Amino acid sequence: MSTADAVPETDKRVARGDARRLAILAAATREFGRKGYESARIADIARAAGVTDAGVFHHFASKQELFMAVVERREEVYQSIRLPMDTVRQLFDAIIGTVHVAAAEPDLLRFRVMLTGASRIEGHPVEGRSQRSLEAALDAFVPFIEQRIEQGEIAQGVDAQQVVLELLALNEGIRDQWSTLPDRIDYEATFTAAANGLYERIRA
Repeated sequence: MSTADAVPETDKRVARGDARRLAILAAATREFGRKGYESARIADIARAAGVTDAGVFHHFASKQELFMAVVERREEVYQSIRLPMDTVRQLFDAIIGTVHVAAAEPDLLRFRVMLTGASRIEGHPVEGRSQRSLEAALDAFVPFIEQRIEQGEIAQGVDAQQVVLELLALNEGIRDQWSTLPDRIDYEATFTAAANGLYERIRA
């Protein structure tokens, strides 16, 4: 067999490996989101992904590594938010955009709901993660909104930290409500309306 013939077969093996890894991540997202870290079993994840237990461990060295890979995949949704922006309106639209992306993957959304509670459990792999995320959001967004108050986009007298906390609380609260009644609550539409209402209240 020539080198030219071997390259496509190598590419096929890589593609198959990538597809299996994605299938494992998708199955793990469902299992962890519905059962939590402790109760989810590698055997169930492997079965749902169409691989063996050994196949799971070929891609992820441990259950914790697999769990953290799902965490990182979930956080990719929010990496499109970059400051500085020109306006607070753009910031709100960017967050609404992340909700649109998140709503397209209900299993990942349900995983995020589970993650919020898990981060408060002592000894959990994500212990303290929500605290660090909230601190990072406040550190980034509060000064930005204060600047936009000074520049006239946002009304004088508005408490910038209050705005950030309300916006994050709307997202988390509506997401939790959706996880309780997914057939009755449109997460994306409800959050969009709430975020737009908040912006109208604070704009100059």
